[in-house]
Amino acid sequence: MINQETVSPEALTVSRSELKFLLNLEDRMKLIAALDKILVPDAYGSYDGYRVRSVYFDGLDNQDYNEKMQKFDFVKRIRIRAYSAQDQTAKFEIKKKWTHSQIKDSVLVSREDAIEMVNGNFEVLKKYDDPTAELGYEICTTMGYRPVSTVEYKRRAYTHPSFSTRITLDNELQYSNWENDLFNENPNYIQVLPITKTILEVKFDRFLLPQLQDVLSAINLQKCPVSKFGSSRSLLEEYYY
Repeated sequence: MINQETVSPEALTVSRSELKFLLNLEDRMKLIAALDKILVPDAYGSYDGYRVRSVYFDGLDNQDYNEKMQKFDFVKRIRIRAYSAQDQTAKFEIKKKWTHSQIKDSVLVSREDAIEMVNGNFEVLKKYDDPTAELGYEICTTMGYRPVSTVEYKRRAYTHPSFSTRITLDNELQYSNWENDLFNENPNYIQVLPITKTILEVKFDRFLLPQLQDVLSAINLQKCPVSKFGSSRSLLEEYYY
């Protein structure tokens, strides 16, 4: 179990426990009304939420996808993320997961370098004096990583000013597994979930606030069967499984 959350401007490392559920529209509205009184919107958005777009990478043997489908105890994701087609920077991220715990390491890269990586050029990571960039370069170049899918959704996020707690509500989940352009103004997507469904992620360090436990126990929490990365690899799922 991961018991500590650390965030530094240099490494941009976050480690925490994570639970994931699927909500219907009625429970989403109940939860938002309660969270508005307990938590605050995170630093990257407002009460109206914001868009998140990620291009995922995988090896030539689709190792990350196959390990997920075979339910390995440890899995990883390598992606590059932006929040708007006009962004001048992006986050290159390596996410490692053990059951309900995770570590996410990020490095901020330029728009130009993000485009280079989506085009398959990971040499640009050598510009950054950062352990995440170094590890990403080694993995992506030695294992033949290439862009495999793009995922976009609308996120509403909350945090607590004193505790390492983060609640996210993601809806309008869409993907493409043939058009991987991080900054495309008009992408062509396939819808994953109906607009009435929301993916709820509860992320915390050591313990979950009692007030949040009470709020969550009052709504109908269903285990979420949807993986953003897995859903976006639907062509492989049809082929292999």
